[in-house]
This record gives sequence, structure tokens and C-alpha cells, in this order.
Amino acid sequence: MLSALFRTVIVYGTVVAALRLMGKRQLGELQPSELVTTLLVSNVASVCIDEPDLPLLSSLALIFLLTALEIFSSTLACLHPGYARILFGKPVTVIRNGEILQPALDKLRITAGDVIEALRGKDIFSPTDVWWGVVEPNGHISTALRPKEGEKNPMLPILVDDTIYQENLAALHLDQAWLQTVLDTHHVTQRQVLLLLYNGSELLLIPKKTTPLGRSGKDSF
Repeated sequence: MLSALFRTVIVYGTVVAALRLMGKRQLGELQPSELVTTLLVSNVASVCIDEPDLPLLSSLALIFLLTALEIFSSTLACLHPGYARILFGKPVTVIRNGEILQPALDKLRITAGDVIEALRGKDIFSPTDVWWGVVEPNGHISTALRPKEGEKNPMLPILVDDTIYQENLAALHLDQAWLQTVLDTHHVTQRQVLLLLYNGSELLLIPKKTTPLGRSGKDSF
């Protein structure tokens, strides 16, 4: 009995430490790879508790191996946006200017009912009230409401971590030639931009600033 209690306490502390090492996002909105890691860690932990004949250190080593793999994968995703797109996917626009984009629903294999249900969860009862709606890689929907009279349109992402949002360029009746002109005006290349937002009248461009990890600080024009 005491041995089982001891193993449970040790495994509990190890899992908590592992989740803390993987980052706070593990406790909130999980990406697919993070969900897989969390499920595997919980399964290994349950086996460790349920099978007292298994060596405790071997089970703990597996938990920390999974943790190390997740940390390595997430670090690689931070350093290489292309790998991040493969690992996490990218947001998909499903509503634009009050209209549901049916090809996007087919791509995501969701129904209009799923979209309406997600909108109701945000106290929005008609897609015509939404200026821009996007399904995030974690499956949740984010929305920007239609601006009221005199208000400016919400800003849309045009370039994020070397990823061009072609659908947003099209929605603003712009093309890649316009984007290249903006980059030339600010004397930056596509790879040097952390974030570029635009709403048709205002533009926000945040360049990358090298840090010890190769990631970016923020500086806006």
C-alpha cells in the first residue's frame, strides 16, 4: 500500500513537472501534436501507477522522453515557420464579409451547422454580423464583427511568420505585387517580417529582431 502511494505521488509530481516544462499552452488550447503528447504522458503515467511490478525509473524516463520530444518539436516550430505550418496547420477563413465560404467548409469537413453553433457560443446569431471568421488550427473559431458606422474595419493578417494569407489579400482586392511594394517601401524581405496586418487603410508591420533563440522581438513602423 505504501509503495503504491509512493509511486502515485512520484508520478503525479513528474507529470506536473512535465506539463510545466512543455509550457502553459498545454493547459489551455492544445495543438494536435501537444494533445498527442499529453495523452501519451497520461497513459504512461497510468500504466506506471497500475503496474507496480514495472520499474519506476523506466516509466519516469519515458515521460521525460515525451516531454523532451515535445520541447524539441515546439522549438523547431518556432525557429522554422515552414515546419510549424506542417505541424500545426494554418487558420482557414470560413466567413468573409458576412458570407459563409462553402469551399472552406468542404476543406475542413465541417458543416454550416457547426459554424453557426460556434458563432452562438460567441453570442453571434447570424453570419451576416461577421466581417471575418476563421477556424484556428486548434479547431476554435475566431471572429471579427462588422464595424459600425464610422468605425474602421478590423485588421487582417497578410503576412505572419513567412506565411502569406492569400485569401486575405484577395478579400482586400490586393495581390502579391502590392505586398512586395510594401516590403520594398519598408526595406525588408518577406523572411524579415514577423507580422503584417492591413485593413484597407491602415497597415501594421512588425519586423523580426534576432534574439539568442533566433526568434523575434517587436518593433513596428
